[in-house]
Amino acid sequence: MFFLMIDPAKLALPLLLTLSYGSSVLGNGLIRNDCVCDPLNAVLDSLPLNRERTDQLLEMDGYQGRAHRVVTQDGYVLKVYQIWRDQQPAVNSTRGVIFLQHGIMHSSADWLVLGPGRSLAYQLVDLGYDVWLGNSRSTMNSHQHEKFCTCSKEFWDYSWHEFGFYDLPAMIDTVLNETQQARLRLVVYSEGGAVAMVMLSTRPEYNDKLVALDAMAPAAFVSNTWYRYLALPFAKIPKVFRSAYAIYSTNEVTVEACQKEYRICSDLYFQFLNGESVGMNRSWVDRIYQAMPAGGSVKEVLHYVQLIWTRKFAPFDHGPSKNLRLYGQRTPPEYALDRVSVPVNIHYGLRDKIVDPVGVMRLGSRLINSPRVRMRPYDELQHSDFIYGDAAYEMVYKDVLMWITE
Repeated sequence: MFFLMIDPAKLALPLLLTLSYGSSVLGNGLIRNDCVCDPLNAVLDSLPLNRERTDQLLEMDGYQGRAHRVVTQDGYVLKVYQIWRDQQPAVNSTRGVIFLQHGIMHSSADWLVLGPGRSLAYQLVDLGYDVWLGNSRSTMNSHQHEKFCTCSKEFWDYSWHEFGFYDLPAMIDTVLNETQQARLRLVVYSEGGAVAMVMLSTRPEYNDKLVALDAMAPAAFVSNTWYRYLALPFAKIPKVFRSAYAIYSTNEVTVEACQKEYRICSDLYFQFLNGESVGMNRSWVDRIYQAMPAGGSVKEVLHYVQLIWTRKFAPFDHGPSKNLRLYGQRTPPEYALDRVSVPVNIHYGLRDKIVDPVGVMRLGSRLINSPRVRMRPYDELQHSDFIYGDAAYEMVYKDVLMWITE
């Protein structure tokens, strides 16, 4: 096994600097800036985070960007980037507006990792589209709330359901308002696919704000994922994990550790990203580890554990009593995917062990009221190939662009 080949002591620092646990594990909390924080959480929150990775990549690659502030209905402050190449961003582009949404523990920076002429975002900019990049709550770019301190448990009390119900709609509304357009095209990866389905099923009015949805490896039905083996402890002994709530984004200390132990971090990231395939290229690792993980909640992960074991695409299970208050029934109802009424293009890998082909086909079969569902399989692609692999540029993005520009 891969992990047996790595010295655990060398991995301790980067792993310790990304995980935070609640007060029931660490004892009494402490007061900081009028917030009740756990000691380790407060320490991690005080570390300098690399919040400007998207800006850094844009500058390195010869592009420009402007960050727009977005506030969700439940108070999270998000950062959305509009990017361009020349002196000014596209205004009323005849090509249209395209919004890209990242996957779990990712951020807007991941759409830029492959560099000029290769990353999907850059290719769309070069073709004349008005391109915008989203960032979900608590990622390195969106680490703020109007009321809650980021060291508090309340700040991290969300799953990806809130991404779809609050974050994505707020970002789309901001983009449409800024561009004075009625609709945009939405491109998503991995968890972004689940988030899009949450939005379109729980807030169906947003179907009218999309031209189409292009989903790469959409992580909605994931019961066959190889992560089900890692999910077993969560399912069998959930009390151990109830007090864990935050997964911190990469900080400067972690980056320095990875620069000193480059090979170890390289191996760790590729293993975490589901191993290497014909499409992966290690030359991009230094552009990856400075922005990944980008931050998220343990509840976000637990929601996926729920999906794995129930085999249902449904909201978060809060337990019978709270479910009755929230959903009117003791178990969470499945998302009403028959409310999705936009054209959907799905790209998926036949070697994807995280979002397997069976789950993707199941999602496609549930979109019964979409005017068009197109499925494009790729024989050799694994999950991370869609965002980090040479195969993304060589194979996937050509098809994505073909369907976008048709």
